[in-house]
Amino acid sequence: MPEDFSGWSRAQELYDRGVELEDNGELEAALEHYEKAVAEDPAFADAYVEMAYIQLRLGDERRAVENLRKAIRVAGHPLAYYNLGWIYEGRSRPERAEVLYRKALEGNPEMTDAHLGLAAILLGRGAVAEARTHIDRAAGLEADADYIRFLRESALPRYSEFASALAAAAAGGHPLGMKERVYLDFGALLLGSSGDDGIKVPAVTRRRFSRPAEVVVTVGRFAEFCRHFRWRFDAAAAVDPDSEPLARLLGGLLGVPYCRPGEVPENKRILLTALSLRDAREYFAALDSLEESGCSAFAFVMALSPACFREIDFRSLPQAVGLVTDIEPYWLRAERGAAGSGPAPGPARPRGEAPEDLEKLSARLAADFQARWRSEPEMPAQIAWYDREHSHLNFPLRASGNVRR
Repeated sequence: MPEDFSGWSRAQELYDRGVELEDNGELEAALEHYEKAVAEDPAFADAYVEMAYIQLRLGDERRAVENLRKAIRVAGHPLAYYNLGWIYEGRSRPERAEVLYRKALEGNPEMTDAHLGLAAILLGRGAVAEARTHIDRAAGLEADADYIRFLRESALPRYSEFASALAAAAAGGHPLGMKERVYLDFGALLLGSSGDDGIKVPAVTRRRFSRPAEVVVTVGRFAEFCRHFRWRFDAAAAVDPDSEPLARLLGGLLGVPYCRPGEVPENKRILLTALSLRDAREYFAALDSLEESGCSAFAFVMALSPACFREIDFRSLPQAVGLVTDIEPYWLRAERGAAGSGPAPGPARPRGEAPEDLEKLSARLAADFQARWRSEPEMPAQIAWYDREHSHLNFPLRASGNVRR
């Protein structure tokens, strides 16, 4: 008796239509077609993988995981292993992610993303030599050439410096500090603030830049770094209106003009300032705008939220960070009379403040800085931490040319 392929044929038709709908951005309709496809053929692994991909985009991680496991169960689908590994990596489960990435490569040794995902996990536990092997393999598979260059020239040297410490931490030893983590993951300065010595910066902090002293110390340290390494900027710019007073303060300290969005001169070196990257879209837009103008951007971010470790890629890395924390800047909160040392209560001011009010806020920051900043005796040690020990940053310490993004 001949085999009946009618169910398979119908499933393939539904799947193909789902792909068309997905390509057109009709995610819900595509998902419905994939669901009908697996109803016709419960062993249709590709349909499970596509369903999971859409569910991840729609924020339904639980159902995505279920469908990836189904794809693995019915066919050992390499892409399902990879996507599940990516989810576990996002859940801070690197051991499980490593197993899944390796399974993906067993099924498809030419899966570039699996090589790069596995390399990231290996770097995180100090297995630098094996990570380099997977990076080289990805390079041979035509991975993004700029990303491979970043890994080889910037990331690998940093992780090599800390290979022993990372291996010890992975084995249950003392974890690396936040300064080391920002250096490893971003190749950026972590400046710290009042309450630390600029080298031992706590991983968990209640500091939110809600006190003038916190802002003054971070900004003062950055200005000292700029002077020591002779960093030169042509102008300062802000990512958004909330960041404008801080950008004006930094421009004044470094002797460069502040430029509003749309007024930045072409082909210049710009100090791009952001209070926070809680919503990174404006930051990305600012970087794109500067790139279109032929400018290079040195990004100073006062507060980097933990979520940004996953959102920012190698093309948008900041060069200097104040603290890894959320931010409640004191100068954007309701006045409570004379500026005191404690946080000012009240709601944050609405966006779109009138220009004259921005001028007042900028003047207030400048006055607070002049009244409070005193160079710290620990500054030489803070500078030496990068200059002598950990100099593989994502920008050249002593160059005055373009910052690599």
